Amino acid sequence: MARDSDLERDVVLLVLPLDDPHTDAALDAARRASGVGHPGLTRILDVDHDDERAWVTESFRGDDRSLAELATHGLPAEEVRRITGEVALVLEAARSRGLHHLAISPDSVFVGPDGSVRVRGLAVDAALAGVDEEGDEAAALDGAGVVALAYAGLTGSWPLQTSTSLPPAPRDATGVLPPSHLAVGVPSDLDTICRETLADDAGPSSPGDYAASVSPWSRTPVDDGAAQPLDEAAADDGAEAPFADAPASPGPDDTQVIGVTPAAGLAAQEHRSTAVDSDDDEPTQAISRGATAPSDEPTQVVSAEGSDEPGAARTGRGAAAGAAAVSVAGALAGGGKVLGERVGRAARRTRERAEEAAADRRAQREAIRSSESRDRVSLGSAGSQDDLEPPAPLLPADAGEPPSREQSRVVIAIMALFVVVALVVGAVGVSKIGDNTDLSAIFGSDAQGADPVRPTQSSSTSRPSGGGNGARTSEPIPVIGAIGYDPNGDGAEHNSEAQRVYDDDLSTSWTTEGYESPNFGNKGGVGIVLDLGQARQVRSATLQLPQATTVQVFVGDEAGIAGTELGRSEGKNGSVTITGRSAARGQYVTIWFTTTVQSDDGRHRASLAEVVLR
Repeated sequence: MARDSDLERDVVLLVLPLDDPHTDAALDAARRASGVGHPGLTRILDVDHDDERAWVTESFRGDDRSLAELATHGLPAEEVRRITGEVALVLEAARSRGLHHLAISPDSVFVGPDGSVRVRGLAVDAALAGVDEEGDEAAALDGAGVVALAYAGLTGSWPLQTSTSLPPAPRDATGVLPPSHLAVGVPSDLDTICRETLADDAGPSSPGDYAASVSPWSRTPVDDGAAQPLDEAAADDGAEAPFADAPASPGPDDTQVIGVTPAAGLAAQEHRSTAVDSDDDEPTQAISRGATAPSDEPTQVVSAEGSDEPGAARTGRGAAAGAAAVSVAGALAGGGKVLGERVGRAARRTRERAEEAAADRRAQREAIRSSESRDRVSLGSAGSQDDLEPPAPLLPADAGEPPSREQSRVVIAIMALFVVVALVVGAVGVSKIGDNTDLSAIFGSDAQGADPVRPTQSSSTSRPSGGGNGARTSEPIPVIGAIGYDPNGDGAEHNSEAQRVYDDDLSTSWTTEGYESPNFGNKGGVGIVLDLGQARQVRSATLQLPQATTVQVFVGDEAGIAGTELGRSEGKNGSVTITGRSAARGQYVTIWFTTTVQSDDGRHRASLAEVVLR
């Protein structure tokens, strides 16, 4: 423990050597655990280090007592149910945030004077111990840890192999002894879940599963007497020892039983005892069928006016059937038939109620386990779940109020502004449609019935680029695709290079395959076909020819040289414009080469760098 001089408060300081192999993992776990602001977790105030050591600062409440300290003096079974149920809800909330304790023990659970439960060491204790589990295995490990806490609260001993301040639980050849073998008044559901988890390895799959199994529990501390430990040594040797002290109404002789032999008490839990009447001068002694022989000393009987002799520990207000049967045996020994019959009927009623309650809890537990769609949030009815913080920040209380008139006007004005802007943008966009499109070329025009430029040469001769105003001023026709054309061969001619003729880059070109002779290996020629997308009026074609070759231009509705010949060029290179007498209409334009030029490698080729159609 340390003192925070700035805020004037006591804190718990966990100091770790910086070179310890587990220090980094512990600091990381502490930082992650500080983000889970659950009221059932001790608050982590600071995580830091210097050149030699690291430390974790936690909040401290001086009035809290650990479960290990409380269990040493014994806890009522219903208080054990309440404490472990609250711990299970805390660990389940941490599990929903991706964190697990993995090292829960009675020394890490604290109970305040008001009954509030706090858990310390979330993820940090496991990191220091080198425990690293995730997923379902980690959830099951925390569930088994909560069951071990319940065992510790009922018996005052620790059933797991980890070390705590409590003594280890007694064991036999089958493993840890069940709680009912070490204390009386243990509820059947708590005893069963301890048996299944610690002996059969079939416990709850998560802390939430445990909470559902033992619910409901009281929201306030329960103080009706602890589960009474069994004195096994006294039971073995038959010596007299107080087993249970249940107050009863004075009998006819105004006497009261304050002690019975352990053998008789144990036998009374399983067999109905019979009373043997004797004279008033002789002490009355209870004999049970199947019990060991009573000792020679008579059962102690004193006056009902009171005694200063210390008695056994008091039993709870709701004593279990075994304790009631012991009380019957003691009453018969001291009070006579009438008192024995009256208390016997009460014991039977108590036993029947206990059996019914145990059966109801078993049925409830089986129903919860068999349900595949159990909602974990419903566990809030079993404890202080309503105190958990929301998983996300809550909206302010006035967030759900209707907007004011002024707010409504502002929203409407913003929406109207958006509508106006959208209309303006739409109008501008519509007005720009078709600006860069030659609609007359698409739909045709009567004004283009005659060629406005009359060539001075025949259509079989080439015209230089820019030779006519009509060819220079009209917009280029867009080309949407191109492909090599080799009708007398394999049908393809360097198709992968075809798109280079309309990429507006003179440094790239389409080239035919290499041939051994100038006439393409006795073929009529090869070429390239341009796709215009739809039928267009084509008046001219400007070709960029790297070599001087003979080339023809055809326009038609099908690819090939069967369409209208627009014109040709012979022995020209550079920029060559071919213009027809009149516009030719068609979707496909075929550039057809009939001669080649020999390359440096000795093979003959023709090439085309760029085509512009108008």
